[in-house]
Amino acid sequence: MQYSKLSVALSLLPFTLAQYGGSDSKSSSTSAAAAAASTTASSSGAIHTVKVGDGGLVFSPNSMSAAIGDTVEFHFFPATHSVAQSSFAAPCAPLNDTSFFSGGIKTASGENEQTFSITVKDAKPIWYYCGFPGHCGAGMAGVINPPADGSKTIEQYVAAAANVSATVAPSKVQGGTLGPAKAQSSGSTTSSTTSSPSATASGSAAVEARGGVSWTMFALTGFAAMGFGGLII
Repeated sequence: MQYSKLSVALSLLPFTLAQYGGSDSKSSSTSAAAAAASTTASSSGAIHTVKVGDGGLVFSPNSMSAAIGDTVEFHFFPATHSVAQSSFAAPCAPLNDTSFFSGGIKTASGENEQTFSITVKDAKPIWYYCGFPGHCGAGMAGVINPPADGSKTIEQYVAAAANVSATVAPSKVQGGTLGPAKAQSSGSTTSSTTSSPSATASGSAAVEARGGVSWTMFALTGFAAMGFGGLII
């Protein structure tokens, strides 16, 4: 009788451990997957697209907001345009010796495969214009992160640019990156971060599957213990 009680106790132990242990394994793998997804999603900023000369002497959009760490990517259209950093106080002229400049980008038709991108490093307004002669004075200018109080606007910049006698372009290409597009030319903001739900899901499933096999084997041990107790009796 004593052996019978002992065999029953031993046979029930694996089932009890399997019930609680399996739950912990599933919860742990789910938490790990969620943490990984959160880290990936916050690892980089967004890409903002600006069309240069699409449909006329304009930047589209010519005013936008971007967070620190975001990328602003300029997409060029016919015929020849550029992007040069300026100041609100002096339109159509370089901000300083280190201000960004794409150089003149010639486009025969459609959208040029080459883009010019800059990274937003702080929350200060970034004023820019087209350095091709006459374009800035005709209103081809833009701003990133204009003052929230409305004290300085792109409309005011364009009005002042119309009174400038000549457009001055920087002497060299600098302050940005020339290369193929990372975002589609839609004038909208896209995320530069990608996640892999299927990979995360399959990884979690693999962890749970391994846990399930372990506890299944443990449960079979319980059945064996029960049978052995019966033989003893």
